[in-house]
Amino acid sequence: MKQEDGTIVHEKEGCFLEVIENERIVFTDALQGGWRLNEQAFLTAIITLEDHPEGTLYTTTAMHKNREDCQKHADMGFMEGWGTALAQLARLAEELHNS
Repeated sequence: MKQEDGTIVHEKEGCFLEVIENERIVFTDALQGGWRLNEQAFLTAIITLEDHPEGTLYTTTAMHKNREDCQKHADMGFMEGWGTALAQLARLAEELHNS
């Protein structure tokens, strides 16, 4: 769905597959609440957090069912969008650390 300011918002249910505090988050849109399958699965993502001499190493892996979906995600601004989200997370972490 496109908002008035041109922002694209995706209204699709998803499911967390694994959450390990301070280590890893895995989620997918292949499943929705109650472990029901979604008709149009698009992505499974893995976010890992590891200790690093300068703070935390944050790694994101996005997996798609085919090359076409991967390219579609790239065309949607995947790198820029996730980069923005990471920058926002870093600012929040810094604020919490300094408060």
